[in-house]
Amino acid sequence: MEFITPGVGSLFGGSGLLAVVAVYYTLVLVSLVHLIFKTNYNLKERLLWMLVLWLVPIIGAIVYWVMWNKRSA
Repeated sequence: MEFITPGVGSLFGGSGLLAVVAVYYTLVLVSLVHLIFKTNYNLKERLLWMLVLWLVPIIGAIVYWVMWNKRSA
């Protein structure tokens, strides 16, 4: 079953879009686990990062890891 009209492109046709979304949310889940168990952020900072990770597609996960690397360096 096609989720998007055929001929849009191989990345966005059929299960390609599903794979991209699945990879994104897997990365978000890994980032959340890291945020909860491996960081020393206070509760307010953790809640803000959770909002960023879930509400800002793609950029949220990238920004989280960049800021984490800057903070730990």
